[in-house]
Amino acid sequence: MRKPVIYTVGHSNHSIDFFLDLLQSFAINCVVDVRSVPASSYNPQFNREPLSAFLRAHDLGYIHFGREFGARHREPELLDSEGRVDFEKVQGTAAFRSGVMKLRKGLEEGYRLALMCSEAEPFDCHRFAMVSAVLIREGFEVLHILRDKTVKANSELEEQLLKKYEKSIPRIDPWPSLFAPDITREEQVAMAYRLRNRDIGYSPYKKEEERL
Repeated sequence: MRKPVIYTVGHSNHSIDFFLDLLQSFAINCVVDVRSVPASSYNPQFNREPLSAFLRAHDLGYIHFGREFGARHREPELLDSEGRVDFEKVQGTAAFRSGVMKLRKGLEEGYRLALMCSEAEPFDCHRFAMVSAVLIREGFEVLHILRDKTVKANSELEEQLLKKYEKSIPRIDPWPSLFAPDITREEQVAMAYRLRNRDIGYSPYKKEEERL
């Protein structure tokens, strides 16, 4: 049986017409906005009200999942020891789990969904490092739409993740020992996701660029 497919996309600084073209290239009929704050001071065409109205005018749906999948949190219980949002803690919340269920229901109802955030490059965005990581475990296929109208599979981004952090995670050793402990690829990927969280996670105590 084919896995249910979820797309992701970044609005970046695209014109609204180019963004629509990106969506239509993959027959997307509903955008799921995963920004905590659905507004852009640099690209106001992607503020919630004008964006949702524009999409509706072109027969596309819009829904804001900031509560479910947003990555800007201030609750102490969702932060790590350095005051940064801990993606794994967010993934364990009832709101996040509800979001996954809603996506599944939407696909069953015939929607073709794209999770939208601001970054053009999914590798730099929580839609990959926080949301897609769980969707893969839940049996979805995740495809990331790029600005050149191609897609990158989540597995390709995971390979990029492993390469980026290869010096920081243990290697798989065919002859594990006390000095070279046994580790699976799944464990390597989980470690790499945590390292990515460290690098891109939002901190309410620091001034950051507009994202998430």
